Amino acid sequence: MVYVSDVFHKKKLDSKKINIKTIYLVDGIRYERNTDGSKDDNITNGIRVKKEYYLNNELKHTEHEFDTRIEYSFVENENSNKNYTCPNCGMTAKLKEFNGGCPYCGTYYNLDYKDKDLGSKKYYDRVLRNKSYRLISAIIDAIICFLISFIIIKNTSRTFNINDFYKIFVFGSIASLLFYYVFYIVDAYVILGPIKRYKDKQNELQKDFWKKSGLDKVTFFNNFNYEVRKYYYNKEDVIDYDIIDFDSFKDYTIKDDRYVEVEAYIRVVYFDGDFRSNFKKKIFRFKQNKNGTTKLGKGTNIMMCHNCGASIDVTKSKCDYCDSEIKYLQEWILQ
Repeated sequence: MVYVSDVFHKKKLDSKKINIKTIYLVDGIRYERNTDGSKDDNITNGIRVKKEYYLNNELKHTEHEFDTRIEYSFVENENSNKNYTCPNCGMTAKLKEFNGGCPYCGTYYNLDYKDKDLGSKKYYDRVLRNKSYRLISAIIDAIICFLISFIIIKNTSRTFNINDFYKIFVFGSIASLLFYYVFYIVDAYVILGPIKRYKDKQNELQKDFWKKSGLDKVTFFNNFNYEVRKYYYNKEDVIDYDIIDFDSFKDYTIKDDRYVEVEAYIRVVYFDGDFRSNFKKKIFRFKQNKNGTTKLGKGTNIMMCHNCGASIDVTKSKCDYCDSEIKYLQEWILQ
């Protein structure tokens, strides 16, 4: 069954014969959701831990890096396996067989999850994305240990020849292994201290943003992900993306229009014959929709065009029958 939240992704993946298997953990229990519909466990406040990318049912690519602070909920419509009668033509079948529209008369069914949270950042901590400080520690450790070994052997040897260089290498390597942990701890204070203080400050700013903005967090994140999905899945070579971290939020007004800017650290997965991923920072700018929205309830929705009365697909901007504009689905629109 195709839900409104999944429409853009589903179309892209089906066209390329790609299935994405996502593994979630909820209280230590493993759950699975597949974009081809082969398995769609209900998820409540789960964290993503793994994604597997299949091309023609063959595993081609895997991603493991996710932010455990970001939680997801997908609870299916409980009537999806029950018989449903189309109010327009009277056809009766299981709701999931309508697959977004009546196969007999074409009436659109705008289906949405009973409970949906497309990735809210529930809490904050000091997660560090860049692990280069480990490499820095190892380099500093090796340089100092080899330097000390050189000084000791140079000053204690009667003659300095090729064998002494072998000794420097052996003693320096052993010393590096023995003292790495010491350098790692020192490095944590020298390098990581300022980074942690900076991240603590950013986390406090994000907490203040949600307190002062008055925005509903779940609604905003659902809007955010719906819009970002459209943005990326309209690009030919992009087949998936994940938010690794939300770095900052900014709320401001220009000429009575309200905006929210979100700086995020994201991973984008591309497919151009081969799978590849790329990490980047990006600023997304959203404008509040002041023209009203199409209210979509949880479960089955049949929305009618205000002009001609035909059923409409809320993921489109116009009625298929009379071309009348449809009120937008989201409160926040990506600019």
